[in-house]
Amino acid sequence: MSRDVRQEMNQVIKELQNRGVDVNDHMKQDTKGLGDVVEDVLTKFGITQQKFKQWFNLKECNCTQRKKWLNGLFSWKVNKK
Repeated sequence: MSRDVRQEMNQVIKELQNRGVDVNDHMKQDTKGLGDVVEDVLTKFGITQQKFKQWFNLKECNCTQRKKWLNGLFSWKVNKK
């Protein structure tokens, strides 16, 4: 991923945060978010943060920040068993 693309993505995240989208909503008890689902699916196919960094020659991919942001953008209540 090029530096320009990362900068654009980070600008979008920052703007949504400025508009009140709370990236920490996913931390509320009994919720699951879009970021969790994306991570689960990618992991199922062997796509980890380490592989992502290796593929794009990155020292840091900011995957955790994007996961938190996606969770804050869209999350739902789950039934804990």
